[in-house]
Amino acid sequence: MGKVIISLERLGLALAVICVTLIMFIVSYDAFSRYAFHAPLPWAFELISYYLMIAATYFAISATFQQGDHINIDLFRSIMAPRLRRVLDILWSLLGAAIFAVVAHGAWGEMAHAYSRNEFLPGYITWPAWVSQLPIVLGFALLVVRLCAHALTLLLRGSDPDVVDHTTGVEIKEHHE
Repeated sequence: MGKVIISLERLGLALAVICVTLIMFIVSYDAFSRYAFHAPLPWAFELISYYLMIAATYFAISATFQQGDHINIDLFRSIMAPRLRRVLDILWSLLGAAIFAVVAHGAWGEMAHAYSRNEFLPGYITWPAWVSQLPIVLGFALLVVRLCAHALTLLLRGSDPDVVDHTTGVEIKEHHE
């Protein structure tokens, strides 16, 4: 299961990198064409703000947790006993999974509603509204799976080698097939 989650996180991260790269090229070309030819890309803002920024953010969210790069307040965490730290990590992971499951479910409802009503986003090109919700649903769903797997691994093994813990200095081991 861990290998599948890591593979999905790597895929999400790769998609996020592609989105950021596209944003960079579109913004650069739009600025160049605006000032050099007085011909900006009229669809650039909508594509970037409705799709690419959202995809770049939410496709990377689980991999960001896995790498230990989410915001943490660890003032007291480093001086806690390992057992207490593990118990709190399990609780926080399960609480986070529950909250993000609610958000994913809400985004799924919004996406389904937009799809069923054939809604489009306003702009130069009529972009389908439901597509902008898809990265939110997929990103949070993967994060929920990662958080549940993390909590279960901590409960059963005492540590999770697949998730970086900067407080304890535990790094990810590479998975080889």
